[in-house]
Amino acid sequence: MTSNVQAVSFLARKKRSVRTTMLHVMAALVPGTVLYALLLDYRILANLAVACIAAIFCEYVCLRLRSRPVRASLSDGSILLAAWLLALCLPPSLPAWQITVGAFVLVTLGKHVFGGLGQNPFNPAMVAYAFLLVSFPVTMTSWVTAIDTTVSPKSSSEYSASTNNWDGVTGATALDRLRELKRNSSASDIHVDALGSEETKRPDAKDTLRDGYELAGDWILSSPWVWTSVAWLLGGLYLLIARIITWHIPASVLFAIAIFYAIANLVGSGMGLPIVPALLSGGIMFGAFFIATDPVSAAASRQGQIIYGFGIGLLVVVIREFSVYPEGVAFAVLLMNMCVPLIDYASTGKQGTLTSTTRLK
Repeated sequence: MTSNVQAVSFLARKKRSVRTTMLHVMAALVPGTVLYALLLDYRILANLAVACIAAIFCEYVCLRLRSRPVRASLSDGSILLAAWLLALCLPPSLPAWQITVGAFVLVTLGKHVFGGLGQNPFNPAMVAYAFLLVSFPVTMTSWVTAIDTTVSPKSSSEYSASTNNWDGVTGATALDRLRELKRNSSASDIHVDALGSEETKRPDAKDTLRDGYELAGDWILSSPWVWTSVAWLLGGLYLLIARIITWHIPASVLFAIAIFYAIANLVGSGMGLPIVPALLSGGIMFGAFFIATDPVSAAASRQGQIIYGFGIGLLVVVIREFSVYPEGVAFAVLLMNMCVPLIDYASTGKQGTLTSTTRLK
């Protein structure tokens, strides 16, 4: 993958080593990981250990097969960080052998098949996540966590009644239940149209869906997951202060999501999540600051990064609201990765010679 020669990232300009950059990002991940384990599910630590060990082993094998220096490549921290990011995206209950498969895909299809560090056009962690999601859809969508007890009994009972008794609140679970609610509301609409009888009509489907969105927003803000999302936000702010990343991509991602839900609530009479719960739900904060900002697979120019981030945010909303998947961060990032060469070309007007490897030197 090539980028314009003028679109040199901050990393390249400041001559920051790969190891130093990776250590900064891993430090930013620590608070969110700890809160995840304490508030949501301690099994994430086991997932993290399995993913890192499997990824390091696969990296070692690939380096030996390609006759590349092993010590230097393993010590730069890039594969450890990629495995860490993958583990945080996976359900805590995912079997260890499937995590190992994901680590194998991350290292081989996500990285080495394109030439190694700095040559991959797609985010390796998201390549592995997408592979696992389409290969093991049942286990990859099993997010089971205890219901938060901080919600008042009244609101908890109302919410359970509206969503057919939620089984959890972490990760994509809340979004998945909203998906069920929307399907049920659509079925209710069809039922009303088919019967056409005043006596047999069900409650208005749009009212049911709107109430579900409102209660979903309250539930998200009352769940432990919101604190983890705040931790990802704080970790992202640390990366901004340390000048590991710039504001262009995360701000564009969050702005695109916020503006869509603002318009949806304004035009659709509340037919969408409130803005704050939407931004703190699922993997939005994690994806905006830690996934979309990958210096290799993201756009290089500042104008391109804004377009790139806005595209990710827009695709996240489209996938969440109109596809069969309740969460869309991974697919949005991969789709926009495909557009990076065109974005860089369009934003600079030149087809440059700066390779992705140069960004990490």
